[in-house]
Amino acid sequence: MSRFDRALEMLQTSLKVMFHSVGLTGLEEIEPIVQTIIGSECTPALWAQLGLLCSGYSTVKLRGGTLADSAVWEVAKFFSRTRPRPVQVWPPLFDHRRVHIGTLLQLWRRVASDTEEGLNGRGIRTILDVGPWGGFNFVVGSDGYTRMPFARLTLAVGSLSAVPLHEQGGPFFEEFMPRYIRLLASEGLPLPDEWQYRNPRRDGAGRLVELSRVYYFPNHTYDRRTFVKVRFSKEFETYEEVLVRDLLEGLARLFHTTDWDAYKAETPDVDVRFDIQDFISLNHVLEGLYTRPESEEALLQEIKEGFRGAIRQRRVLYDFLDRIVASKWVENLSWAIAQTVLGIKRYERPFSLSREIITTPLPARLMIPVYRHLTAYHDMIAARRPSGLSA
Repeated sequence: MSRFDRALEMLQTSLKVMFHSVGLTGLEEIEPIVQTIIGSECTPALWAQLGLLCSGYSTVKLRGGTLADSAVWEVAKFFSRTRPRPVQVWPPLFDHRRVHIGTLLQLWRRVASDTEEGLNGRGIRTILDVGPWGGFNFVVGSDGYTRMPFARLTLAVGSLSAVPLHEQGGPFFEEFMPRYIRLLASEGLPLPDEWQYRNPRRDGAGRLVELSRVYYFPNHTYDRRTFVKVRFSKEFETYEEVLVRDLLEGLARLFHTTDWDAYKAETPDVDVRFDIQDFISLNHVLEGLYTRPESEEALLQEIKEGFRGAIRQRRVLYDFLDRIVASKWVENLSWAIAQTVLGIKRYERPFSLSREIITTPLPARLMIPVYRHLTAYHDMIAARRPSGLSA
């Protein structure tokens, strides 16, 4: 079965489950959606047409949103899975450990595609969705390379829940890791066989739903973290959900902090730094639904420059934190998310990020603008090339 056929089967199955759950069991509700997208390009006109097709379901409640939201999100995932990617000429992955993000993305996708075929050959039907965890921390130059050598290189992978997973790995890691290690070596980053399984994550029923395979470089410390990591999740089908869930958990900690003096006293400096870094990443990820005022944008750019070195000074670190808190930037972003997902106005009622927004699956109303923005962003930075090398 081809990837397109698997993606189409997944779409049809997901739509049937959703429609059945709200008492709509006939194919007459699903077929118009499926027939509209088959053979169509992902254009604004198509999204408008789908909006009309799903408009009748915009009052049907489902998963904290509506049936229309969830149906459109499933369609977005289908287009992501079946999107054609033309063969291009790519620069080397590394330039003195600076990373070309476009090359990195296409190499990850190639290894994931080969892994999919290996899994399907073993009778494990799935589609893998891959992307960079925290890729918005990169400051990318006009040549497409990061301005600084990488310290952490983390790949997030989303998959169907049917893929087996256990504490010592499982079929995904058996298929993916040898291919990935060979690819990194061919690009000039040979790594010894010293990888570790780390960060197991379980769902409410105790089932293992996420696991990472990590290689720590010899100079890795808690304060100066440097590693290559593969994060595999069967809790979420898309890498965007893996990324957004983590970043929202960080935002929830900040949003629900009421005593900042206690936060400073109890939180190690390195963790404060990573909380700020994740907050900046989340701001970039959510640009499809939140527009920063000039004051926040200026502070964001200043903080990103600070991450080139100055933020390791304690005075600089806590000055940035104090300015974030004083600006009410955390509240502004949190209320924008609440308005998008829950439809509530600022201060209309209390809400909990942890209980109402960080759900499984994540709300479609949140993920649709995130997906569109991430796709456009990755296309933009992937198109950048060193002088004299065209796509």
